[in-house]
Amino acid sequence: MDSAVPISPTGLPLPAGVTGRVNFYAAEYQPKTLTPIRAVFLGRPDDVQPLASLFKPLVVQRALRDVDAGRLRLNTQFTTTAANRSIEAYPAGANSLQVLARRAIFLSDNTASDLLHLAYGPERLAREVRQDSPCTSVLLTTKAWWAAQAGLIPAVMTPETAAGARLYGAQPFDQRLQTAQSLIAASQKRTGPEVERQLDLYFHGPAYAPDMEVNLQNTSTARAYTDLMARTLPGQSLRPATRAVLRDIMSAGCCRPAAPKLKTTYWAAKAGSGWGILTLTGYVETADGRAFAYTYLNDGSVTTDAEEMERQIRPVVAWIEQNLSGLKVLR
Repeated sequence: MDSAVPISPTGLPLPAGVTGRVNFYAAEYQPKTLTPIRAVFLGRPDDVQPLASLFKPLVVQRALRDVDAGRLRLNTQFTTTAANRSIEAYPAGANSLQVLARRAIFLSDNTASDLLHLAYGPERLAREVRQDSPCTSVLLTTKAWWAAQAGLIPAVMTPETAAGARLYGAQPFDQRLQTAQSLIAASQKRTGPEVERQLDLYFHGPAYAPDMEVNLQNTSTARAYTDLMARTLPGQSLRPATRAVLRDIMSAGCCRPAAPKLKTTYWAAKAGSGWGILTLTGYVETADGRAFAYTYLNDGSVTTDAEEMERQIRPVVAWIEQNLSGLKVLR
């Protein structure tokens, strides 16, 4: 593994019950420059994998940057409609940017994330993320990828959705961006409940194709996303007021140990889950002034249901903390 950063494999076994492809990367960063100092890894941390909901901190942070720029305000109102409502629980009526940002992280609310994503501009976000982290791809709202995966957008994906997803996944960036815009527009012609019903049929039916996750979802690698989160979650690019909002929101994200062994002053976290998928990322500042970040990506698990996957969060988070503690003593 080529790296200018001292890096070593973790010696810690994964918790019992974890199956599928697992790639993990954690690093200590210089607190002011946020450049990596040393790192630990598991698996192949440069392999591309689906992020599930791990992309949502990027949406929130960029929306707050627009507050700093005067394009939006913390109390700017956004209204949920049939066109923009995604799957699962959603914020009814009109809600402020700050309320939606908190819901997107604390509740992992898909609609809240999509409302902010659409307001910021999916193409704008996609291009900025690509510039900041070439291995990271954030092109679609949640409703767009779920509707596509459920087979509800055949005009864009072709009637054979898995084959269409493979074509989409192989497209050059600019072409992929155009397809993503078409998927987002087409998804708004479907209702959230319709997408959710069709998804259930898809996941439990013969049309399910595991590679559709990495072809359709927003993606990154464990190493690239850890570096990106180390630059994002401290809030250094924000003004003091919006930085405080970001840090307050991310401190409420899932998940961190109930009783951390590390003495921390800030632990930003976000989790994601899906069919055979569990993802975790975070950024940690310790009481002695050190900074760490991590990303855990697990797909292809034999445990498929998202709620069952989430039962692994507590032991995996404890395993992550052990790895961070190991990095801490290497000083």
